Amino acid sequence: MKKLSLLIISIFISLAFIKNIDALTGYTRESDIMVRTGPSTSYDYVAQLEANYVLDLVDSTLYNVGDSACSIGWYKINFNGNERYICGEYVTIGDISSSTPSYSTDPYDARIYGTSIQVRSAATSTSTLKTYLMPGDDIVIKSGKISGSGCSDGWYQVAYYKNETGYVCSTYIRTKSEITATEPEYEKELKEKGFPDTYIPYLVKLHQMHPAWVFNPSFTNYNWNYVVERERDANVLNYIYVNNTTQNVYTKYMTEEYGWYRTTDAVNAFYLDPRNFLTEKFVFMFEKLNYDYGNDSKTVFNKESESAKKYYKDLQSILAGTYLNADNYIYAFIESGFKYNISPDHIASRAIQEGMGRPTNESITGEYTGTYFGHSLYGYYNYYNINAYYSNGYDPTTNGLAYACGSECGYSNTYLRPWNTREKAIEGGAMWIAEDYIGIGQHTLYYQKFNTSPLAESRMHFAHQYQTNVQAPVTEGVSVFEAYRDSNQLNNKIEFDIPIYNNMPDVVSLPKIANTVNTLKDIKINGVSIHNFDKDVLEYITYISDKESKVKIEVTKSDNTSTVTGDGEITLTNDETKIQIKVTAENGSLKIYTVTIKKVTDNITIDEIISNLSTKQTNGIMYKISPNTLGSTLKNSILKFASNATVKITNVTGNEIETNETLKTGQTLTITVPSGETRSFKLAVIGDTNSDGKVDIIDLLQIQKYILKAKTLDNENLKAGDTNDDGKVDIIDLLRIQKYILKKITL
Repeated sequence: MKKLSLLIISIFISLAFIKNIDALTGYTRESDIMVRTGPSTSYDYVAQLEANYVLDLVDSTLYNVGDSACSIGWYKINFNGNERYICGEYVTIGDISSSTPSYSTDPYDARIYGTSIQVRSAATSTSTLKTYLMPGDDIVIKSGKISGSGCSDGWYQVAYYKNETGYVCSTYIRTKSEITATEPEYEKELKEKGFPDTYIPYLVKLHQMHPAWVFNPSFTNYNWNYVVERERDANVLNYIYVNNTTQNVYTKYMTEEYGWYRTTDAVNAFYLDPRNFLTEKFVFMFEKLNYDYGNDSKTVFNKESESAKKYYKDLQSILAGTYLNADNYIYAFIESGFKYNISPDHIASRAIQEGMGRPTNESITGEYTGTYFGHSLYGYYNYYNINAYYSNGYDPTTNGLAYACGSECGYSNTYLRPWNTREKAIEGGAMWIAEDYIGIGQHTLYYQKFNTSPLAESRMHFAHQYQTNVQAPVTEGVSVFEAYRDSNQLNNKIEFDIPIYNNMPDVVSLPKIANTVNTLKDIKINGVSIHNFDKDVLEYITYISDKESKVKIEVTKSDNTSTVTGDGEITLTNDETKIQIKVTAENGSLKIYTVTIKKVTDNITIDEIISNLSTKQTNGIMYKISPNTLGSTLKNSILKFASNATVKITNVTGNEIETNETLKTGQTLTITVPSGETRSFKLAVIGDTNSDGKVDIIDLLQIQKYILKAKTLDNENLKAGDTNDDGKVDIIDLLRIQKYILKKITL
């Protein structure tokens, strides 16, 4: 007895130290992939994943290889703290960057021309706000311009997303014809510079509007698909653009910082494609951000110089409405730009973009009461949010001001730190941007966000990027455009460096908003639903009387936008007929369900049925039922041999169980065949000695107590404990249950 007790103790020690040591990374290759509680579609699903979802695989083992719904087998994954399973057919092991990016090149009629553009329920700015549209959202104009309050140019009724409709101020809409033009002589000049044909119509239009502007091609020497792959998981989108309609195609998941979502390849590709932003308002993301000295001295700053006067007018416009619109701050920006060869327009716009123009922003009040590892941050300023991100358990404001604090907070005193005056923060931050970005080749807003600049060191490409907001170049560029416009500077000479990639596709569009659902909720044969139908299980076998020559197939779609073929009345010409039901989603993706209908005879006895089952029966007990077997599985096994039989499984209270409920020891199976014969059996699930439908540590304890004669097991519970069917419950059964719990064997 002592040896037995020691053995049992060792069993519990081994159970306590189960752990995973071989975790791998993978990702889903398709959308709508189910995560299940076990390695089969007979198990419940707990989540549905989109394409490129990063997976934490327990190991590279494939479980239940040859499964009818997933013949390749199932991977075990860590999912939300639990071990779950996913079909290996949809999984790629390794770095997600190795997959080919997906994006849209669909043509468009018109697009949104602005940032955070409101869609209203009527042609007035006081009507209900329906949503926000982002730069480049494709729309269809449904009406001519409609007069209404809040938009002097008139309103358009538009269709957007999945044919939703609303009203948008026409100021913020451009058709493709409005942003392109032809001009043979200038087209020739652009081609000689090396611009691809797909860039030229947009640049011609800009040239016609502003003849003094200069456009230079910037050859990155990167292949397009490679760039999109490298930008994967590096960009985020603000929550105002994410709703139930856009979420599955625009975003992958929400980030740790509330209000931001990781963007899909398709969205990244749109914002990476320079051709989408060759318009008057957006092109400033490509403006060269060096200081424009003109004929002025580059060594001595003079407030009365031509460049200083020009920038003074610009900054009055850029900083309007903020407390920074004062001479001391304006000249701090201008002189900083002069010293470090950086555009004052750029650094002032960057300060506004980062929220520094609002007096309530704690990064610039100088009155922040927080501390960083015990060091007070009172009296410090950070106008450009440098180093402002979540780290070391601190929020962005704290980390940004700790950087401004300098050596007292563990940082160096470079870039004029500590930034304990507003002027030092403006100049020191400008010095940092100049040296860390513009000075190393990231000399446009575009290249600061997407670092593919041929002037930057290649080792820094894709890694040294100023912001994660995928729209940052757009919104900052619009601020610069508005400053030039309001100060009447748009017709001056302005230089733009525009990226060119190798092997570019047609102009990229934002992903098409179309339903991807191509599944069914139900399939009925002659009015009876297929037992245990699961939208992800594509193959079924069902049985029908050999007297039937036709069947009626009825389906229920998961989404009404999909189309179905293969349903209706079907003639059965053979003893076995295969029917294919094809479901096509709104976006064109196809799923095929195959139903095999087999004819069986009705003249069968219950003994004949039982003889064909994998279970055994004795003294009214049906045993050798594997753990996790569903009620529907047992029912289908019986109906396979007697399609017109009545099969009922009830619990201990006499209520019929659900078809997808796991079988438990002590439940009752009742079979009635057409002849009128009826028999009932108590069920014994292997290892389930306590009748809860699971085989776990409780069952192990019960068998231990039975062996030690501290507990009795009777009838079906005793039969459940006899895991190897040798007619007794002993230490062998105890060990087998231990190995089952440790996932070493199956029962």
